[in-house]
Amino acid sequence: MSKVNLGWLFYRKMYRNGNDDSQIKKTINKLIKVNGSDEKLNAKESFKLKTLYPGLLIGSGYTHGLSSDYDSKIGFYFDHTTGLPLIQGSAVKGLLRSCFGLECGSQTDVYKNKKHELIRDLLNKPNIDVEALAKEIFEGIDPETLEPKSIYERDIFYEARVIETEGILLQDDYITPHGDDLLKNPTPLRFIKVAPNVMFEFSFDLKDTTLVSAKEKRELFIQLLEMFGIGAKTNVGYGQFEVVLTQEEIEACQKEENARIHAEKEAKEKAEKEAKKKAESERLAKEEALKKEKEQKKSEGLNALLDCKTLPEGFKLLKDSFGKKPKPSSEEKAIIEKFKKKFNKLSKGDIKTFSKYGV
Repeated sequence: MSKVNLGWLFYRKMYRNGNDDSQIKKTINKLIKVNGSDEKLNAKESFKLKTLYPGLLIGSGYTHGLSSDYDSKIGFYFDHTTGLPLIQGSAVKGLLRSCFGLECGSQTDVYKNKKHELIRDLLNKPNIDVEALAKEIFEGIDPETLEPKSIYERDIFYEARVIETEGILLQDDYITPHGDDLLKNPTPLRFIKVAPNVMFEFSFDLKDTTLVSAKEKRELFIQLLEMFGIGAKTNVGYGQFEVVLTQEEIEACQKEENARIHAEKEAKEKAEKEAKKKAESERLAKEEALKKEKEQKKSEGLNALLDCKTLPEGFKLLKDSFGKKPKPSSEEKAIIEKFKKKFNKLSKGDIKTFSKYGV
């Protein structure tokens, strides 16, 4: 925590002498040199986000400004007790609520359906009722009974506190509005912003429900804040954050990544093993089919052998049935022997051919 109350400097001391350029300049310079951070809230669920360039502008709706050129022309929000910048819980809740396209009174969000698609994609739950989820989170309506929940069963949004800086907490900046006359030389307007690389801790008390768990809500809120930012002038780059993981979260992510890689490796090995097993099974089935086909052909050939009227015709049938290296069984030899006895005169070549078949 800083030793100087920044809110007191900004809203009290700066006005002490009215439009005193020297007093205003001195106070602003002191304001942007003060560094400080708040204590962690130690809430049930929390995460850290670090501001990105050009920084964060909060509380611009509060009135501020003297006629002096050195003054900050727009307001800024400082915690009354600590004097440090903080993002109110109502602002965090309001920003997140707008991401769900929830109706506000009679006003409807024209991008409601697209926002519902986004929430489903981020949660990876294509069939979730986003309308019911939004009413449960932001209005405390039970999705099953449609009755208001007890305050103790509702999600609670705490303020986001500055818990760490890189030596600079606040900076001054300028906007140059041109107005309707684009050729007119604009007058720069000074304002104060939270500097880049300032760490905020966003804190919640989230409840597990039938639709989503507290952990899923936390992860969803991180993604939405990182995607849309918070505060004023987000359309020109202010209020953007990057996620900062704790050592435990880094280790958990690494563990999860290692588990994913291991699971993918196991799945790949299993698929390769199954593919190899399938290929081997197909090979054996093919061999068995060829064997049966060969046996069938051999059986048909031997059955037709005795009907052959000439030796060349019979030898061709034997060759087709047994191939180049015949190994006939004793029963098959008996059939070949019977075929041989049909012919009285055999040449040396005929005798040699029969001998190949063991006859």
